[in-house]
Amino acid sequence: MSLMKKMESKMFEEKVGKFLDRYGKVKVLSEVNLDENNRILPYIVENEDQKFAVFAFHWKKSIGTNTIIRTEHKLEDMNCDGAIIIGNRFSQNSYDMVSSSNKRGNKRIFLIKMEEMNEILKI
Repeated sequence: MSLMKKMESKMFEEKVGKFLDRYGKVKVLSEVNLDENNRILPYIVENEDQKFAVFAFHWKKSIGTNTIIRTEHKLEDMNCDGAIIIGNRFSQNSYDMVSSSNKRGNKRIFLIKMEEMNEILKI
């Protein structure tokens, strides 16, 4: 990875951490291996009531259904109430899949676009 990409990734990781601090105690899961998809290390954010796994993707392409399916599989092993996925864009199919999954009462998944995260942070 080039120095520029490492710097961008580090800045993105810091933004995600700052964003998550607003919602509870944040823990970076450093023991989890990074996958080939240029994803930053997953987080856990929790408060007294709930615990969510957070997956942040630092890429320009749209996040599709394969990523949603992989996240659902990882959630099964993580003992969390749901997941938050942060990315640049999401495909319409991924929104539809998450909506359907949330209606079935499975663990909740929230999709947050980077621009929404930045707006909340007032960046």
